[in-house]
Amino acid sequence: MKELHGHCLCGAIEYSVSDDFEYAGFCHCSECRRFSGSAFSAIGGIPLASFRVVKGEESIGHYVKSEDTILGFCRVCGSSLYAQKPLRGKVHLRLGTLDEAPSLKPHFHSHVSSKVAWHQIGDELPQFPASRSAVATTALSRAGKPQPADSTSANCK
Repeated sequence: MKELHGHCLCGAIEYSVSDDFEYAGFCHCSECRRFSGSAFSAIGGIPLASFRVVKGEESIGHYVKSEDTILGFCRVCGSSLYAQKPLRGKVHLRLGTLDEAPSLKPHFHSHVSSKVAWHQIGDELPQFPASRSAVATTALSRAGKPQPADSTSANCK
């Protein structure tokens, strides 16, 4: 498995990650916008065990947003690095912090119902009003089918 490397803006934190992203996309929710400082956040979902801090563990600050989301950032330069999803054993890594391109490119837009009005999505990727898992769960429920575990969700909430 190919290893990818990344770091924060100032270089105080360096990490490596296996190039085995389960999903990647652009999240337009208001919370990701605020954490990234942009119109959306490019994220890749990986198992927590695939993410390793190589340098600067002590420089990582954490903000517990909810029981399902712990945001990780650099205490020195403020770079947004990831959103840890402890209940799912996942990390939503900010793809902009990678030094190399991952094999899996972003393949969806989520939470477009709350995107900023001044940004127009200019690609042909699927767009979901909320999370992809919410759409799948609603469709399965209407069809009377069992709902899968939320292991591939890109839900930020």
